Amino acid sequence: MKKVAIICEFNPFHNGHKLLFDRVRAFFAPEEVCLVCIMSGNFVQRGTLSVMSKYKRAEIAADMGADLVLELPFPYSASYAQSFARAGVHIASSLGDIEYLAFGSESNDGEKILDCAEKLASAEFENALSDMLKESRNTSEPYASVRSRVFEKLYGKELLSKPNDILAIEYLLAISDSGSNIKPLFIRRDKDFSASESRGYIYSGDASLEHVIPESVYEKTVSAEKFPQHLPDAALVLFLANSEAIDVACASEMNFDLASRLVSAARSGKYKTVKDLLSAVATKKYTHARIRRALNNAFLGVKASELENMPEYTVLLSSSEAGRRALREFSKSAKINILATKSAHNKLDGLAAEQYALSEKADRTFYFFASENTSENKPYVKK
Repeated sequence: MKKVAIICEFNPFHNGHKLLFDRVRAFFAPEEVCLVCIMSGNFVQRGTLSVMSKYKRAEIAADMGADLVLELPFPYSASYAQSFARAGVHIASSLGDIEYLAFGSESNDGEKILDCAEKLASAEFENALSDMLKESRNTSEPYASVRSRVFEKLYGKELLSKPNDILAIEYLLAISDSGSNIKPLFIRRDKDFSASESRGYIYSGDASLEHVIPESVYEKTVSAEKFPQHLPDAALVLFLANSEAIDVACASEMNFDLASRLVSAARSGKYKTVKDLLSAVATKKYTHARIRRALNNAFLGVKASELENMPEYTVLLSSSEAGRRALREFSKSAKINILATKSAHNKLDGLAAEQYALSEKADRTFYFFASENTSENKPYVKK
C-alpha cells in the first residue's frame, strides 16, 4: 500500500480537492493508496479563521476518501509559506513510512518548479539575496519582491509567484533541507476551482456553492456550523490600543515599524474595524494577509522564536479503516507524538507540551467567539 501525504487546508473541501484525490489514486492504480492528509487546524494561512472547525473539515475529507487526517497545528498552520511548508513536510517525514508528497500548482510544470527550487537553494542565489536584502533594508519593498528580482537578475527568468507554485517550491526546499526521502508527486491542478470562491459562496449563502462542492458532501457542508472569518474587531483593536508597540513587535511576522503603525492607528480612535485599520497601515511591504497573521500572533502571544522549532506532535482528526491500519504502523516508527486519544496530550512534556498549550489556546479562542451552543469543539473525531 502506497502512503501518500497531502498538506492541505480543505477550507472548504471543493471539487478541485476531489480531483486531486482521484488523480493521486489513478497515478498508482491498481495499487492501493493510503491518503494521509496533514491539514491546518482552526487558523489558516491567510491569517483567517477556518470556515468550519477542523473536526468537521476532517470529517468531510474522510467522506471524500482521505484515509487519515492529521493536524498541522497552530501556529504553523497560520504562518507564511516557508514555515507552513516546512512544518507540513516535517510531520510527513516524521511519520516514518510516507513515500510521496502530492501537491498541485498553477503552472502544472514539475520541471520548472524543480528548477526554481534548485536555484533558490544554491549558494550563488543565497549570497546574492543576502546582499540585495542589505541594500533594500530601508525601503518598503517586500521580501518576496526582492527575492523575485534577484532570481530574475541571476537567471534571466521569472520566479514562479502564484500561491500554489510558491508552496510547491517551498515543499521541495523543505524536503531537500530536511534530508527526507519523500518523493514529490506533481499533480495537475485545474484552475476552475477556488477555495476563496467557495468560501465566498458559503459566507454569502450563494446557491452557486452547489457547483463547486462535491454533491455527496454538499448537504454536510452547508449544514455545518460556520465560524467568523476573523477574530472580532473590537477585541483586536482594543488589544492594540492597550498594548505597547515594543511588546507587540515581539510577535511572529511583526516588527517594530508595523507594531508602531498598528498601535498608533488603534489609539487614534479613528478605526473601529480591523479592515479599516489594515487599510490605514498596509503597504507593499505589509500585505493584508501578513498583517492579519501578525496581528493574530500578537493577540495569541506567538513569538517568532516559537516557529524556529518544528512541531513535535500532531493530532488525529479523522481516519478510515485503512487509515487506522496505517496509524498502527506509524506508531511503531514515528519520530513525532501522534495524539490519538483525548488524554494523550497529558503525556507530552518539554517543548511538545508548550507547543500543544499554544495550539490549545488558539482553539479556545476560536470556539470562544463561536456560538454558545457549538458542538464542534470535541477532540479526536474518528470517521
